[in-house]
Amino acid sequence: MRRYCGDLRGLCIALVVWGLALHAAATTPLAGASAVNVTARIDRCFELRDSAPAEAIALAHGTLSASTLAADDEIKLLSCLARAAALSGRVDEVIVAADRIDALLLAAPQPPEFALRALSNAGAALHLIGHVPRALDLYRRAFEAAQAGESNLAQVKMLINVASIHSEHLDAYDLAERTFAQAQGIADANDVIDPLLQYNRGLNHLRAGQRDLAVAQFEHALRLVQGQGLSVLERRLQAELVALAGGEDALRRLDALAQAQQDEDAPGAALTRLRMSRLALADGHPDVALAHADAALALGIAGAFGSERREALRARVDALRAAGRLAPALDALEQMRREELDALRRQNLGALADLQARLEDGRNAVELERLRETQRIDALNDRHARTLRDVGAAALLLLVLLASAFAWYQRRISRRLYRLSAIDSLTGLLNRRAAERAMHLLPPSPAPALRHVVFLVDVDHFKHINDLHGHGTGDAMLVEIARRFETACRVDDLVARWGGEEFLLVGTALDLGQACEIAERLRRSITETPVTTAGIEVVLSVSIGFACRSGDATRDAWRDTIALADRALYASKRSGRDAWTGLWFDNAPTAAARQDILRDPAGAISAGQVQSVSSRTPIQWSSATVTGTPERAADPG
Repeated sequence: MRRYCGDLRGLCIALVVWGLALHAAATTPLAGASAVNVTARIDRCFELRDSAPAEAIALAHGTLSASTLAADDEIKLLSCLARAAALSGRVDEVIVAADRIDALLLAAPQPPEFALRALSNAGAALHLIGHVPRALDLYRRAFEAAQAGESNLAQVKMLINVASIHSEHLDAYDLAERTFAQAQGIADANDVIDPLLQYNRGLNHLRAGQRDLAVAQFEHALRLVQGQGLSVLERRLQAELVALAGGEDALRRLDALAQAQQDEDAPGAALTRLRMSRLALADGHPDVALAHADAALALGIAGAFGSERREALRARVDALRAAGRLAPALDALEQMRREELDALRRQNLGALADLQARLEDGRNAVELERLRETQRIDALNDRHARTLRDVGAAALLLLVLLASAFAWYQRRISRRLYRLSAIDSLTGLLNRRAAERAMHLLPPSPAPALRHVVFLVDVDHFKHINDLHGHGTGDAMLVEIARRFETACRVDDLVARWGGEEFLLVGTALDLGQACEIAERLRRSITETPVTTAGIEVVLSVSIGFACRSGDATRDAWRDTIALADRALYASKRSGRDAWTGLWFDNAPTAAARQDILRDPAGAISAGQVQSVSSRTPIQWSSATVTGTPERAADPG
């Protein structure tokens, strides 16, 4: 029979039950009551490893230390120990147990069916703790053992394991799909029915953004499991299909499924809560989404289940950001980044240590062989020395290639983390934090008459649009607005989402006329063409404020420039909206002068400290007064 484990990765990797009753003791079996006692302890260990892993670990250690065991019994206990240690997050014990299983299989070769189970269990434990390269190697050897034993079902299982690693850890969705297709071909040719193949294939389509293909695979898997008593998998499939279908009662149905999963399949319940978090966020309820993300984390997807925990942390970040709680969102993002780097570091160090151990074993074996050959005939010494050098060179090359692969993978992870921290997930523009860093890195203007200019753009009456059409439509409009701003700006200009419906743009090396032209171009890019999304057409307008940097590149100067642009933006709003207003200095003002301008723009304009321009005059700098000085209405061309 098959065993369905309670975690997402367990559904992919712990698929071949350890058939203890099918194997008699292989070498030097214990006699009488001792053999019966060891068998009972092995059976009890496997009963406890998922439900009470700490007890299983203690039982395995006690039996291993107290008895002289046959090789096959020791391998069974080590397999139980590795799985229980992985579920408990005891990484070092998993590695030691997997190494011992590997050594015993080499020292005392077992039948293909036994070797298949031993390798698959060891690979599954390593997979759980994130040692992906070693797990892939053991899965490959298990697949070869399945071929040797003519076990079609086991071949399908091992291919599912390998494909799941490609999909889940490496984002190689096309490669994963080809491997799933290979497993499907073996299953179809040999009348093997395995709903887990369709389930994991659907998850791969879902990660790749292929929703229709995912739905088809989940529905196929659900038809296969119905009536077979596979409640764990059946509820997971139902949860995926409900989440993909959405609808008014989706959250209620998912909540019922999560309640049913909580005792039997806590990690499955956590994944269902994550689906609920995403749906609540899409419906514009960030606080509800945050509650579901926190509930998922509280259900215990920690330790070995790194990818599920990172998904829960990602959902928490998205909910906090949508709720406007930026400081906790940044803390959660930093926590996710640290955990991902720690997992990668453990994976790199573990793989390199394994390679070093293999090199050391190789050197010892070659040295022993050299001594034996010396006793036989001195003439063969040179040949063995050359063999040793060749092995060392090959091993060194392998080490260099492996280290290069790890370095590439780590750079790839670092780039992904940078993008998460620097790019606005909705519009694809720089976020506020990244925009501030980019501004401070800008070089000085190449000519005294040219200035760097900050433009702040706010979409008029955007809250009304969200209230009338919904946040989903509002988000789609923000994406289109961002695209138009990028088109309207120059290649070297900085474009960022400043927050909500507000955008920041920085044009470099501009004179006053060019700044006015850009402001007008930005205004027209929105006003002259209605924004259409999901069949809804809306005529929008924007209010724009801009100010030139005062000459120096200090942090205070940039802060004051943004504040002056914001002052000009609100003047555009008070003057009737669908307009732009700018403040321009012929001479760089001091920090104190900039503060005076912020407090009383109209007075500063009258005193000649600053020049104002606008597409709409007179400029109203406050809600109660209009500047009495003549304003220069610029001709943007």
